[in-house]
Amino acid sequence: MPETIKINIFPEEDKQALLAAIVNSSDDAIISKTLEGIITSWNTAAEKVFGYTEHEAMGQHISLIIPEDRLSEEDFIISEISSGARIQHFETIRKTKSNQLVPISLCISPIKNSSGAIIGASKIARDISEKIRIQQEKEELYNEVKILSTKKDEFISAVTHELKTPITTLSGSLQILKKYMPIDERGLLIVGRCMHQVNKVTLLINDLSDFSRSQSGMLQLRPETFDLVELMNETIDFFQNETTHTFLFETGHSILLQADRLRIEQVLINLLGNAVKYSPGGGTISISIKEEHNTVTVSVKDEGIGIDETCMDKIFTRFYRAVANDYKIPGLGMGLYISKEIITRHNGIISVESEVGKGSIFSFTLPREPQALK
Repeated sequence: MPETIKINIFPEEDKQALLAAIVNSSDDAIISKTLEGIITSWNTAAEKVFGYTEHEAMGQHISLIIPEDRLSEEDFIISEISSGARIQHFETIRKTKSNQLVPISLCISPIKNSSGAIIGASKIARDISEKIRIQQEKEELYNEVKILSTKKDEFISAVTHELKTPITTLSGSLQILKKYMPIDERGLLIVGRCMHQVNKVTLLINDLSDFSRSQSGMLQLRPETFDLVELMNETIDFFQNETTHTFLFETGHSILLQADRLRIEQVLINLLGNAVKYSPGGGTISISIKEEHNTVTVSVKDEGIGIDETCMDKIFTRFYRAVANDYKIPGLGMGLYISKEIITRHNGIISVESEVGKGSIFSFTLPREPQALK
């Protein structure tokens, strides 16, 4: 036979005393009143919140703690309670004995007698001053961040605009110098190095400009139909003149894609550029383009330093760089962020797989069918 568990039933007076103790130990103000609004109970927390002692509050009308401009709320509450309804988390304002206004959240339930008739209401009032204060602080902080972000975008836009003119002039002057001026072999080498550095600065300026446009929603796309394989070969040719890395890319036929050719070229330059930069020891960069159903996927694999697993979820965020400063790899940490913006606006997906010390694979998938661009 199972063991019988005996439960001691409290006498009625003990139950009432226990209930009263629970009510008085509550951190929330617990108040009861008649349907006419006369206060019939007032716990210790109510004394702390509203400033009236139990002796001062008992027998008074509940309007004692209701601001004049909110007295109509009491009519609504009594109407709801009289119909048997409960009111949950009703946020409002009440006043204290010293006429201070306190934001509170009310939960109100009907009180019934032994025959089931509604004879009053029980209120649980929670002081939400701290909650409101935290919410206001968050809103103020958000507004401050928004203002700073706007100023930052304005600054970036102004700086890139001012930098473009002298950089364009410098680039043009170097090209004229190289083409028309009599320069020995060493001079040509120096001019070539200068042009290379100018091109790097130009790419950084373009990244800043694109970042500013993406933040303001002005990164425009101009879709056209082009051969993705041809574009990839052109991009590889650009890097083959700049590095000693080996590029592997084999595709036997054209792959037509409808997208913004210049923006996709920008993504390819970012991915190939990163593969070169983050493989400082050289090695092979393998590139593939795969067609699947109505999509095309481009992958760039390097044999570089790789990315730590803890950095993977941040790699496409703005200004983030997944390498320590001692690597001395140039860049502002915007290339992948901008690439993701471009691919996302083409209704595509960009991703990365990586292992520290073994390299990374960056891939993006785009729809081949024309779709509404974001």
